[in-house]
Amino acid sequence: MKVVITDHRFPDVEQERRAVEAAGGKLVVAQTVEEQELTELCKDADGVLTVRAPITKRVIGAMERCRIIVRYGIGVDSIDIPAATARGIMVANVPDYCVDEVSDQALTLLLMLSRQMISAISLAKEERWVISKMPAIHRLRGQTCGLAGCGKIGSLLAGKAAALGMRILIHDPYLTESRAREIGAELVSLDALLGRSDFISLHMPLNDKTHHLFGEASFKKMRSTACIINTSRGGLIDEAALLAALDSGKIFGAGLDVMESEAAFTRTGIALVNHPKVIVTPHTAWLSVEARETLQARAAAQVVACLKGETPYGLINRALAK
Repeated sequence: MKVVITDHRFPDVEQERRAVEAAGGKLVVAQTVEEQELTELCKDADGVLTVRAPITKRVIGAMERCRIIVRYGIGVDSIDIPAATARGIMVANVPDYCVDEVSDQALTLLLMLSRQMISAISLAKEERWVISKMPAIHRLRGQTCGLAGCGKIGSLLAGKAAALGMRILIHDPYLTESRAREIGAELVSLDALLGRSDFISLHMPLNDKTHHLFGEASFKKMRSTACIINTSRGGLIDEAALLAALDSGKIFGAGLDVMESEAAFTRTGIALVNHPKVIVTPHTAWLSVEARETLQARAAAQVVACLKGETPYGLINRALAK
């Protein structure tokens, strides 16, 4: 039994090695996102663990005996799921390892934007202790937090924002009215969310329907005083449109933990990172010692479970459930 790690961001992968070897297998560790290298690497793998590597139709087509691909994380847009399903290969994620951390990060970005922390820090560093130089700051209590998508992370953020006295709006085509009432939120259309929210936090998967959902048309519908926060997937936002909206004053600010151009920054990406109205963190919303340990353990456990003939708990292509 051969299990391949295509790439990772961890200090070590000893948890995975112990789990695979205890099951009688061999762990092969690489650090590549190149399609040709991935094709060769995964050709004879029984199981694959991956983070950023694109597991394309070509890579999957070369797999001779793979039974499962597990992504270290929640989003699985880097994996061609239809191609894997057609080959009978299970695809799984780890959906619950960092819900506290990501909801905390989204709230942190919201608070930093609300309190104009970047401007305040810059003034302090310049030794300019003059409040007249600060942008307008409004009391957070009574403002509206809009959630675009409301799964585990969005639900946690809703509770945290409500505890600060914020009104909660949710746009989620899969959420029921009764669940929205349980959360203490109002279920609305996307247009209503855009038009009524002071802060919009994104918690959607990335797919053909949601790619660049937040672009020029969406930013035109937002309040000029509103901010957008993304701790989900970078491709949800059209970065060029976001930059234009910020520069033209169509929206007030942005807090980004994920960006479409993370692998190789474009001019637009660089401009956003350095923009005075934008707070960018380097895809670390998920990060804590506890989350990392949980992620590695649960990802490896799902590979081993599948290779033992069991159904992994994070299975995405449920048609292959045993």
